[in-house]
Amino acid sequence: MITLVIRSHTERIGRAALRRIVLGLALLAVVLATPVLARAASPVGDWLTGEGGAVVRIARCHDGKALCGRIVGIMLDSGARMPVDWQGRPQCGFELIRPSVRRNGELWRGRIVNPRNGNRYHAQFRVDRAGQLALRGYIGLPIFGETRHWMRYDGQVPDSCRIDQTQIAAAGRNGGRARE
Repeated sequence: MITLVIRSHTERIGRAALRRIVLGLALLAVVLATPVLARAASPVGDWLTGEGGAVVRIARCHDGKALCGRIVGIMLDSGARMPVDWQGRPQCGFELIRPSVRRNGELWRGRIVNPRNGNRYHAQFRVDRAGQLALRGYIGLPIFGETRHWMRYDGQVPDSCRIDQTQIAAAGRNGGRARE
């Protein structure tokens, strides 16, 4: 009788310990997988614009909370001059995406500026299931806008900001064109 009680108690402790171990391992797996999942959907990084004319780097703004996007590479023919913004400054380094804050999980909202004419638009963006950056610029309400799809750019961006067609092709970006 005493042996049966001790054995029953030991089995209960063993099952409880086993449950705790399994639960702890499952929790550890979730914790370790979370950064990978979050990073996969992050808009932080280099993006080839939908027209393939520029590479925009999305990174944390100075405040550390919002995201900003600057032109870091421009597709130029050999000997071509660096394009300038509406104020006559080089477009290289131009802050295209103004502070954008996270809204609703994966969606970021802020402003986007056209470097050619200075027009400002509301913007929202997120990384879609295909891994592209879906960027919607609009006036007033999102329904009054247009969505462009940018592709991740894995190539090197030279300090000169000048990118040629071979660099785009080497980065595996379909000759510099992204699907719209």
